[in-house]
Amino acid sequence: MPIDRPTIKGRLRRVARALLRPGASLPTYTSRMLHLNDIGTLHRAALEDACRRDASPAYLGDHIGLCRILGRYKFHVDTRDSGFGANILLDGYWELWLTQFMARSVARGAVVVDVGANYGYYSLLLADLVGPAGHVYAVEPNPAAAALLRRSIALNGFNPRTTICEVAAGAADGGTATLFVPDGEPKNAAIIADGAGAPAHGAAHHVPVATLDSLLTAHPRIDFIKIDAEGAEQGIIAGLARTFAVHRPDMVLEFNAARYADPAAFLAELTAIYGALRHVDFTGNAAAITPERVLTEQFGEDWLLFLSAS
Repeated sequence: MPIDRPTIKGRLRRVARALLRPGASLPTYTSRMLHLNDIGTLHRAALEDACRRDASPAYLGDHIGLCRILGRYKFHVDTRDSGFGANILLDGYWELWLTQFMARSVARGAVVVDVGANYGYYSLLLADLVGPAGHVYAVEPNPAAAALLRRSIALNGFNPRTTICEVAAGAADGGTATLFVPDGEPKNAAIIADGAGAPAHGAAHHVPVATLDSLLTAHPRIDFIKIDAEGAEQGIIAGLARTFAVHRPDMVLEFNAARYADPAAFLAELTAIYGALRHVDFTGNAAAITPERVLTEQFGEDWLLFLSAS
């Protein structure tokens, strides 16, 4: 078939005009391996495309899948996980607004804590961000998730800079708590009250409890903490009293007003420690927010609060 050169030139001109139109173009990424810096700087749509391209999921057997996340890290998941696991195998990323916020916020050499580490998605990113001179504490009480977390940390060469704490962070040291892990949704595992009947369709585990203050004694200063504990956040904050007496690390904390007996009192406790509130918005930036909005808007849904003394 003969080539219609005028038609091709016309199409090229239309494409050029579209790309030059303000706000119409998106950056692309063609390398086979994303650079660490790209996670925080690429346009979100371009980062999503690159992660999907490189996810390359593989089944290893025994309900374990392996994929590449964020174009950089080899990552194990339970293939029976229909929420987080299924999405990460297909897309190679999770919560990119928070992912990019962390990539922009955590410095080389920092000491950071990932509470509610699950399989280690954020732990891997944080270990890369802090570099050999930094350190990551990954706190995960679910035995099955912690086992895959250990495998992924080792597979990516981050063992020397990572401490995995297979405990539930809480307000006091010692004793055990009951962790309920829903079938197919281990990211929603939560501590349930003593004597409370476990919900259907899941498994209950008796797990040890420790304060973050006691887990972090090897480092005199903590720079950044991420807390996602499905309602246990208030006890975890109580277990940081010694740390707060010395300094106030930057913190991303999942806050859901429906999960606390007195959410207003908990929010007042946080503002007394840190001052003004901010939250991580869907652009991956920290935006100011009032306590009233946190307590009333989207009631029953999660806010990602960013707490910082600076």
